[in-house]
Amino acid sequence: RDLSADMAQFYSDPLGFVRYVFPWGRDLLTQHPGPDTWQEEFLAELGAEVKARNFDGHTPVAPIRMTRASGHGIGKSTMSAWLALWVMATRPRAKGTVTANTSAQLQNKTWAQLQHWHKLAIVRHWFEISTEKMWMRDQKESWFVAATSHEEKNSEAFAGQHAGDSTSFYIFDESSGISDKIFDVAEGGLTDGEAMEFLFGNPTQNSGKFYRVNFGSERNGWNHRSIDSRASRFTNKVLIAEWAERYGEDSDWFRFRVKGEAPRVG
Repeated sequence: RDLSADMAQFYSDPLGFVRYVFPWGRDLLTQHPGPDTWQEEFLAELGAEVKARNFDGHTPVAPIRMTRASGHGIGKSTMSAWLALWVMATRPRAKGTVTANTSAQLQNKTWAQLQHWHKLAIVRHWFEISTEKMWMRDQKESWFVAATSHEEKNSEAFAGQHAGDSTSFYIFDESSGISDKIFDVAEGGLTDGEAMEFLFGNPTQNSGKFYRVNFGSERNGWNHRSIDSRASRFTNKVLIAEWAERYGEDSDWFRFRVKGEAPRVG
């Protein structure tokens, strides 16, 4: 069948894309019938954001800005991988940057998830992937997503990413630990085309960009939610109950590690 035509149908349907391109209920996903409830809701809302902007291929539209603060273990790095694959498979000449709060998180979790889900995707033969970059075959410089260190001294690596006739996108994993300077520089990549910015993480701090877009002064400009780990089918409910007993459900520790709420004390 014509995969390119199928992918075009998923331009504004990331949930349909995720359901279609992976072998749910088979092979490595035998135990998984599909995305978790929060993931389905996120992808459906993203699709609505795309439709609302109705990008015509050249006139810049308002950037899509989505963020989720959550407790541990709900599949945020998995979502990051799906988003990168969806943008890359549905938008010719897309350019993306993926980063995380530490190099270990970026390589061993966030980027490792992209490598994992790339292997499972029906469009895997379209793309080549290394430890630092995934690109459309024969279009390495014009259609790619790259893993980029978040250190402040590396902030210029986030500048100059433009895709005027496509999508320039940024994915930030464990965003609480990423400096405001990185986010400031990335803003320049949201000025043309159909730009997108996604932030995920445990809200470990009560200041900084991730705090502001989820709980503070910038939240009105973002599609934002807090996800309680107890609502995810992937999390260890026995361990969470143990934490609740040990620390108390209203403790700061439990707030950001389970409830996806910001701590009261920094």
